[in-house]
Formats: sequence, C-alpha cells, structure tokens
Amino acid sequence: MSRMPDRDPEVRDEGRDRRPDDRGRSGHRREYDAEKPRRSFDERLDGLVRDLGAFRAVALKDLVERQFDGHPFAARRGLARAERRGWVERRTARGPKGGKFTVVVATPAGAARAEALWRKAGRPQQRALSGTVRPAELAHDVAVYRAAHAAEARIEAAGGRVVRVRIDAELKGVLAARGEQARRSGSRAAADAAHREAADSLGLPVEGGKVLVPDAQVEYVDAAGRTRRCNVEVASTHYRASAIRAKARAGFAMYASSARAAATVRRALGGGSRGSRGGGGMRREQEVIEL
Repeated sequence: MSRMPDRDPEVRDEGRDRRPDDRGRSGHRREYDAEKPRRSFDERLDGLVRDLGAFRAVALKDLVERQFDGHPFAARRGLARAERRGWVERRTARGPKGGKFTVVVATPAGAARAEALWRKAGRPQQRALSGTVRPAELAHDVAVYRAAHAAEARIEAAGGRVVRVRIDAELKGVLAARGEQARRSGSRAAADAAHREAADSLGLPVEGGKVLVPDAQVEYVDAAGRTRRCNVEVASTHYRASAIRAKARAGFAMYASSARAAATVRRALGGGSRGSRGGGGMRREQEVIEL
C-alpha cells in the first residue's frame, strides 16, 4: 500500500509570516471566498494537473494557493494522489535570493492527462508539456506561471476568454519544426522565409531578422469577439537593457522576477512605462513577482 508522503515543510508553513488580515491561512481550515464557485477535491486535482501540463513546472506554494485556496492538507492529498498515478514529480529549486523551494513538474503521463482535461474544460487547442530543461531555469519557469496568470486575470476582467497558453518551449518548437521542414525540401532562403511566416502566424514580432519569443503567450478572444494575443516576458537581473527595450517596443507585457529585476527593467525603459499600452491591448506594467 502506498504511504502518503511526509508533510512538505513548505506546504505546512505556508501560512507563516502572513499579514494579520490574511485570516485562517496558518491552519488546516480556511474560510472559502463566497464569491468563488465551490469545487470538489477531484476538480481541484484536475486543475493542478491542467496547470502543470500547460506550464510544465509550477511552484508548490502556487498550487496550494491557486488550486486549493491555501489549504495545506487538501494540497498534500492532491499532490500525493497525482504522484501515485505518475502524473507529477517534485524538484528542488533556488530562488533569486538563494532560498530553496519545491517545484512540481508534469511527467509525460501527466501531460497526456492534462490535454484530455483541457479538452473537457473547453480548451481543445491547449497543448501540454512535461519535464524541465535545466534545474537553473526552474525559478524563472515558476515566475512565468505567475506572470501569465496575472495577464489572464486582466484579460478576463476586461471580458475576454482565454483560449490557450503557450510557453516559450512550445513556440520555439513550432518555429524550429516549420523551418526544418522547409530546409529539407528547399533552400536556406526557403527555410528562413518559412521561419518568418511561422513567426507571423504565431503573432511573434521580428526585429533585426530575429524572432522575439516571449516566455509565454496568452491567446484569447476579447469582449468584441476578436482573437488576440498577450506576449508575456519575465525579466531577471541578468537581462540586457537592449533585450528589455526590444521586447517592450514589441508590446510584450513586461514583468520582473524580483525587486532588483524590476529596477533593471525600469532603468532600461527610462524610468518605466506605466500607463502605456501593449500585450494585445492590455495595460503593460513592470510588475514585481517575487519568489
């Protein structure tokens, strides 16, 4: 018989160091938001699997908060069940300040399950990925999850409906596949043309002959019924000013993975661009998304 994993310290201590007005987050029980629809345990587990498939890797504390409303006991049960079924695995990552945290990643079986769940949820175009590229990228990947959900919240608040989310790995895969297909059947020029056409079909800008690929792209239908895209970029302190300016010019919704990264973005943009327009018509801000 499978034994439930020991309590994860990060989930157990999720309620510590909260503001006094965050009621009930430190215990096993917490009052549900009356404005949110009540979800069963199975529905919450499905949400966990869907998110992991779409984003490939998500911080455990984000899953606790988003899918289980901050309830650590329910989150432990859900994660244990997903692990037993072979849908997810855990990894350890380091944040910008050096602290360790737990990341949950989708397995190939989990990605297949996620695609089936997305179809059931009304997003038949949503693709799912599994695994991670490099451990050093985990902290950045989980910041992308937060940024994309911030963008989704704005889209939905404006009356839009999200159709799918593509992370950079999927976008780069589409670009590479179309370019390689043209290269096998034609010349290098044909491959370059196919690459540019693929970028255009994906709504990706080209600058200086280089396709600008965001960390995530949120495709949605706006309140007027038009299909639009919001390209999301999460900058770190290692970003070059020229790269930040290029993606801001292209209308990317710029976020930052830490307070220092936010300062880097604002310096590169000459003090920031609050109130400007970008990202498929959504407001662009340099937000701080700290781990």
